[in-house]
Amino acid sequence: MKKSRSLLALALLLLFTRQPVFAQACGTRQLDPKIAAFLKMIGYEDLTIGQLRQMPIEQIKFAGPPPRPYPKEDVQRMKITADSIPVLVFNPTHGTNLPILINYHGGGFISPLLPALEYSLWQDAKTYNALVCAVDYRVAPEHRFPAAVNDSYHAFKWIAEHGGEWGGDTSRVVLTGNSAGANLVAVIAQKAKKDGISQRIKLQVMNGLPADCSPQHMQTSASYQENARGYFQTKDACLFAIETYAPGQYNNPEVSPILATDLTGLPPAVIINAEFDPLRDDGILYAARLRKAGVRVWDKCFAGQIHCLIGLPDDAAELKEYEGIVKTAMGACFRK
Repeated sequence: MKKSRSLLALALLLLFTRQPVFAQACGTRQLDPKIAAFLKMIGYEDLTIGQLRQMPIEQIKFAGPPPRPYPKEDVQRMKITADSIPVLVFNPTHGTNLPILINYHGGGFISPLLPALEYSLWQDAKTYNALVCAVDYRVAPEHRFPAAVNDSYHAFKWIAEHGGEWGGDTSRVVLTGNSAGANLVAVIAQKAKKDGISQRIKLQVMNGLPADCSPQHMQTSASYQENARGYFQTKDACLFAIETYAPGQYNNPEVSPILATDLTGLPPAVIINAEFDPLRDDGILYAARLRKAGVRVWDKCFAGQIHCLIGLPDDAAELKEYEGIVKTAMGACFRK
């Protein structure tokens, strides 16, 4: 009887959320040789949840590759709003009237905006001929949920008002984010809708989106099971990140944005997924829910790739395709 009640509850949940239960595979389970070589080169090894819990948090916060050089005159470093939120503003062309890309970095809500990320932000500004504003929101465990959400939302509102002072066009604002940053993009778009200002966001771009951060979901999602270990981003790392960032808040839509009951009226979205990512099905399911709500979506699941398309060389065809999808979406949304 207890098992029957559990099955009934699961059925009702799935009916309510309109989420399919089947695996959302996007390839033939063949890891890209470039990625296999990358993982071997960096000496990648999985860490268990127990090992992660025992590690000094500083060792996790600041892990990553060394920074790559770029012209320092192409970036401004400032603090905005009454909360003095750090923001880096990249404008390699030193142009004006540029689209504004507000970027929220990844790092499991634990890592700050590391110097190693700056080169890619500078490169994005060149690729999209845009003003890129990177928000260095507060991170856990020193600042748990909702600190990251509050910083991200306040920064969005401020930049959407003042971006013209740095060469941006405030009528063409795009929110972008990888991993934890993609989660914040989804949350900020939903908050803007509630406050009646979502029209300020022309497009939201989410790469490697954690849409349902509950531990229960991590135990049942097909992609979490298929890609639990061995592919850089692991199920244990996801669990450690969310328990550090938002303990006891897993079913809050501002932590798990797919749990929001009404997604109508949200800005158009680009959602990028990877076959060998535990988070793959989160992005695919969120894209499906947005479409059902009438939101325009461009999405792509890249076969053979890992979380956020990490490990690809700069000239990889997959990255060029990703950039092409974003450019197409930006062009379509800016014509309105």
